[in-house]
Amino acid sequence: MNATGTPHPQAAMPTGASASTLTAAPTDTAYSLELARLATLIGVLAIAACIALAVIVAVAAPVQACDWLGFAFPGVAARPAVAIGIFAHNLRSLTGIFVLLIFARLAPRAPDKRTARLTVRLGELLLAGAITANLVVVGAALGAYRERMVLALMPHGPVELAAYSLALALYRQDRRRNLPAAYVANGGAACLALLAIAAVLETWVSV
Repeated sequence: MNATGTPHPQAAMPTGASASTLTAAPTDTAYSLELARLATLIGVLAIAACIALAVIVAVAAPVQACDWLGFAFPGVAARPAVAIGIFAHNLRSLTGIFVLLIFARLAPRAPDKRTARLTVRLGELLLAGAITANLVVVGAALGAYRERMVLALMPHGPVELAAYSLALALYRQDRRRNLPAAYVANGGAACLALLAIAAVLETWVSV
């Protein structure tokens, strides 16, 4: 206690505690909220980009886009093998994100850190290129085929977008801070579950 009768700050500190221990580490709930915000932002930006491109294509070159894309919209057969094929196809794209995530986590411990960092950057550029290409195709298709394409994307499209947005958000979050391995694994499991749901919807549910 000091001369004014006010306890010293140290007197209120539990025995053996320090300033570092008094600062609570982020909880899984805080991580999850941050992940949800990032995934939502990524999804909204993807939708906005597709809509902007769709408007441009619809106004400027809808016929040329139809010729370039050549979509026939044959539909899919409602069979388990078809659902498994759709899931496997989408899983390849998701796997690329998580392979890059794992490599980025290991890069700081690589013997040649500079080469490892450059490899991660190259992987991120390739990932950005693949994302851009998909957005261009979807946006152009929306502008060319309009309602027909919208119906073809329902109801599985938003679920697939949620899976990819979640994976990208998890990658971004892990690059900002080294997340617990169990948390990353749970996020990956959620992405897989969303892709499985999307495959079922695409196979057996149509609008």
